[in-house]
Parts: sequence; structure tokens; C-alpha cells
Amino acid sequence: MDHIPSLPASNKGNTELLIWIDLFTGFVIVKASASRTAQTVAESCEEAVFRRFGASEAIRHDREPGFMSDFFKAFNKLMGQRQRATLAYRPQANGAAERMVQTITRAIKMYTADNDQRDWTSTQNGPPTP
Repeated sequence: MDHIPSLPASNKGNTELLIWIDLFTGFVIVKASASRTAQTVAESCEEAVFRRFGASEAIRHDREPGFMSDFFKAFNKLMGQRQRATLAYRPQANGAAERMVQTITRAIKMYTADNDQRDWTSTQNGPPTP
């Protein structure tokens, strides 16, 4: 699990992306959001991951405040997931997520650079939505 901040604002006002990667299959889930509070992270996790696949055994993330908050810890405990925070200043510990952050950031910036596109949130996880 990782987070991409400071993206160009979309039509819906989203400027952040949350990313989940299944380390076994490499399956990627992306969810746009307008903020990175612990409550937003937990709601996005429940909507994008838990409703589709159920709770995972463990969730690995960096030490971002939204991921380390008591609220998010309580959410993971409620879901029955263990939290695994990577070492500070050691992005290699979560290499798959960090690489996906680079790839998605580059793709979105290239997409939004063409004719000032603002509908980048409509292309996440499948075909555009109305």
C-alpha cells in the first residue's frame, strides 16, 4: 500500500491516489481521493479492497502519518489484518509499491499534460465511468 500526493486536480477535485498491490499476483488497485487523512485511507481501503476481496492477512506500507494513525490501526485490527510498516527512509523495503508509484505518476502527468486533461480519475480500474 502506498500513496501518491500532489497530482493535478481532477474534475472531481481529487489530487491524491492510494495504491494497493497484491505481492503474490502483482494485481494493482488504485483509488483517487481528495485528502490523505486516516479516515479517508480506511474508507478507501474498505471500498476498493475489502469489498472486492475481503481482508488480507497483512498490509505493508510506509510510515506515512495516515497509515500509522491510531484510527487506521484500529481499522486494521477490526478487519483482522496485521500492519507491517517499512523502515523509515528505506523505500526499497516496499519496492513493488514504490515502483508502481513511479509508473502511475508518470502516466498521469503525461495524460494531464495533453490539452489540460482533468478526467484522469475516470480511467482508474477499468473503462471510463460517466
